[in-house]
Amino acid sequence: MKKLVSISIENEGVFKAYRGDTLLDAALLNGFDLPHDCRAGACGSCRVRVISGTLEGGETGEPGSVLACQAKVRTPAQIAIDDVPPIESVSARVKSMTRLAHDVVELAIAPSRPLHWLAGQYCQFRFAGFPSRCYSPTVPLEGATDRDAFRLHIRQVRGGRISQALGTAIKPRHRLKIVGPYGSAYLRPAQSNRLVLLASGTGFAPIWSIAHAALSEMPDRPIVLIAGGRNRAALYMGRALLRLLAFPKVDVTAVVSGANAASSVIRSGSPIDHMPELRRDDIVHVAGSPALVQAVEKLSRAAQVPCFADAFVPNAPEEDGLVGRIRKWITPASEYMGAAP
Repeated sequence: MKKLVSISIENEGVFKAYRGDTLLDAALLNGFDLPHDCRAGACGSCRVRVISGTLEGGETGEPGSVLACQAKVRTPAQIAIDDVPPIESVSARVKSMTRLAHDVVELAIAPSRPLHWLAGQYCQFRFAGFPSRCYSPTVPLEGATDRDAFRLHIRQVRGGRISQALGTAIKPRHRLKIVGPYGSAYLRPAQSNRLVLLASGTGFAPIWSIAHAALSEMPDRPIVLIAGGRNRAALYMGRALLRLLAFPKVDVTAVVSGANAASSVIRSGSPIDHMPELRRDDIVHVAGSPALVQAVEKLSRAAQVPCFADAFVPNAPEEDGLVGRIRKWITPASEYMGAAP
């Protein structure tokens, strides 16, 4: 017979769980609504910090934290949940569309009421007449932040059900529903550690949001930001990179994959090729292609520094989009929420 052990959630309460049960299932069964989404270890929304005790599995890129949907109860334990905005559902309309590059469109979306999110999180967006997709909201590349609108960077891909509808079936005033926020790859507040931020393609959306929020909180925070694209035309974020150069402790690198496209200000290769040597007190965030995310996570583990990234895997183009978490759930693909270029 399985043995019951006590699980304490800091500032929330205590419940009993059977050894071998997943932490998330045990918490939900006892009426504790831990933040979660995919329940398959992909989205990162159920990340919790382990204060004491033993949980098996569910390890993340942040030492001392686990994914509750994957971690199994082994001993009495105490955990803590970060204070994140609650998951909500709001109606919205497309406010405007702006072409940032030949294959990247910025959508401004006006919700019917405020929906709060942390820099680096993502939401589900369901345009009327279309399936849900996940995108990471960001802030304008230049100018003042529009607090009354979500801004999305969507890469248009051949066969993409959402991306190819932009400007045709999906136009300004198109209705949609937003659900979220989700994800654990958000900027942790009140820290001064050096941030190492890497992005490829429209993965720049959450990375730019994180950099903007960090510098708004602490203008002299040291930041290394590396943004990559397939070619110069794919570096749609140039205006944002120029804004970052105004800060004294920010180091910016723009990278293209083709050596013949490099110049005195644009380097060749992958963002990982220009990643600095990690220091023990660094904090890493990465968004973009699965290969980039995996490589950065591996280097971060070796250096024993926290690395934040919401895990996504590519779907078939005809399924649309950016990256999907788990196909049976939302099926987003390469348009991103900040994923494959």
